[in-house]
Amino acid sequence: MPPKFKKEYEGSREPERQALLDFASDEDDFFLRGPNAQPDRLLGKSRTSDPKLSRLQNQVDEVIDVMQDNIGRVIDRGECLEDLQDKSEDLSSNADTFRIRAKGLRNKMWWKQCKV
Repeated sequence: MPPKFKKEYEGSREPERQALLDFASDEDDFFLRGPNAQPDRLLGKSRTSDPKLSRLQNQVDEVIDVMQDNIGRVIDRGECLEDLQDKSEDLSSNADTFRIRAKGLRNKMWWKQCKV
């Protein structure tokens, strides 16, 4: 039976796919670096010309710093959750092994008691 779906564009999309998977540049990451364009440059004003604008820019910079810190914490939390999940799976498999061996030992002791 022939496949239902064909991969027609597999060869042409491979570089794009690889670029998305190999994202190693922190410069391009908006959430880690913040916006690249400064609002005052877009308006044609210098940063020190308007105190309200500079105060607002400082607040935006503070918010960006807080968000970068929050994103870092979320990433760390995700790693901790993955470690916890791995430990939980190991504990579950060890518990199953213990249960099976305990049941076998109980049966062995029961048969030993019956023979005596």
